Formats: sequence, C-alpha cells, structure tokens
Amino acid sequence: MNTETVSTSGVRVTADVLVIGGGAAGLTAALVLARARRSVVIVDDGTYRNVSVDEFHGFPTRDRTSPKSFRQDAIREIERYGARTIAATVTEVHATSRSVNVSLSDGMFVRAGAMLIASGVEDDLPMIDGLAERWGKSIFNCPFCDGWEHRDWPVVVIDAAPGAEHLATVVRSWTPLVTVVAAADIAALAGEGTALSSIVLRAGGTVDAWAAFVKAPVVPRSALARQLGCVLDGEGYIVTDPSGATSHPRVWAAGDVRRAPPMAHQVVLAAADGSTAAIAMHKAFVSGELRRVADGATS
Repeated sequence: MNTETVSTSGVRVTADVLVIGGGAAGLTAALVLARARRSVVIVDDGTYRNVSVDEFHGFPTRDRTSPKSFRQDAIREIERYGARTIAATVTEVHATSRSVNVSLSDGMFVRAGAMLIASGVEDDLPMIDGLAERWGKSIFNCPFCDGWEHRDWPVVVIDAAPGAEHLATVVRSWTPLVTVVAAADIAALAGEGTALSSIVLRAGGTVDAWAAFVKAPVVPRSALARQLGCVLDGEGYIVTDPSGATSHPRVWAAGDVRRAPPMAHQVVLAAADGSTAAIAMHKAFVSGELRRVADGATS
C-alpha cells in the first residue's frame, strides 16, 4: 500500500479497495481481498447494530462469540495480510471514472479503485424506559439469533412496526408463552440491572416477561451510496446484483445494507455477502474492468 503525506492536516492513502464498515461483511471482504493480494483500507466509524450485544449465535465455530471479540480477532487476521484499518467517519465522498475518493474525519484522504459499502443498518427502537440498556441482553430483534437462549420462557413481542404478529408466531417455535404488547401501551420495563422480569403497562398492571423481541423499523445506513448516485429501493436499501455490484461501476455493497426484507439479517449471512462481493471485485480487477489507482488511474 502506498501512502504519502500531503499536508500537516492529513495523509493521502491509495488502495485497490476501500471498505466502508468494520462488521462481519466488511471484515470478511477485506480478508478475502487481502489474501488475493489486493491492497485494502477499511474505514470503520465504530457504529454497529450489535454494539451492545453480549454474544451472537448461529455461526459455526463462533457460536456464542461476543461481537467485540469477533471484530478484534478479524482485524488481527486481516492485518497479517497487509490490510489497514482506519477508525474514522467519512465526511465527503465522490467518484470519478477512475477512482472513488473519500475524506475522513481524522483529516485523511483515501483514493481507491473500488469501494465496498458494508455499513449495515440501525434499529429505530421505540422510546421505552429501560429498553436501551437491555438491548442485546434481555431484549432482542431476531429469534433465530436469540430464541434458543429463551426457550420456554415467558416472552413479550413489542409491537412497534407492522409484522409484530408474524414475529410472535415465529417466536412461538421456541416458547408458547408469548404475549404481543403495543409499544405505545408500555410505560417501562422492569427487572434488575439488564435483566427483564416484566412489562409495566400505561393502563396499569404488568405482563410477565423474562425476555422480549422487538418489531421495530430498521433503517439502512446507505447515505454514502445515495451520495454516489447508487440506486436504492424505496426503503433505502442499496440495490445490487447477486454479486453485490451496485448501479455504480466502482461500488459494491455487502451485508445488511443491501439485504432488504424479507432477506434475513444475521452475522453469518453478512459474512457470506462480504466474501461474495470480494470475489467479484477481485475478478473485476483481473479482467481489467477495474484498474488499480497505482497503475495510473489518478483522477
């Protein structure tokens, strides 16, 4: 990877591929690309959907792994192949016919032959007293991720978006003790620390619940794709082909940011998306469809 100081306020970095997002999709893509002898820069703003989650599930050999440990292990592996991770936020992005260019919050500037957007999604959670501190600990969104740990428990499905009744039907695969409660009817959540014991209702009374699953809006973090002119669907998810290629010839997407409902959001699926996109990007370089910036694509 080539770097050169361009001013006292920052450094200019050149790479084959710029990966936006340090979750499972971005890290997997970076590993595959680095092992394919591509120079890779990962820009990670530290914003993760699962940042408060104690552990994720359903990923062979990594079941019950904390997301933080997963990211730390992945970065150590990727850096062995020469990839570089920058902890920063993208403040400006633009593309030319030959490169994708970003300015970062730490003053750095990155120019790459291609970009992979793996920025994920965020949950628009209802404003319920006690919910935020329990998120990922006793309150969840995905029964495939966390249903087993709460099998046969009394569980509440919090209805904050269309589809709550369907979610409740799915949750009953793990426990028959499921009650659906509208978010607007909840005054607070009760339980010691981050544990949950009951739902306090605005109308009075409580509902026993040792865990809860929330059906709430999910918002894709696709602002960069929008700025680059990539096609988005009506919900803001990035539209791609099966390889992750977007409508922009130098931009791919992977992970939840391109997985519009009813596609599932899981760590193992995001990782698979990252690998798929990375292979397609490498093949685009090999075929000449993409050129390395270091080979003269400097504008």
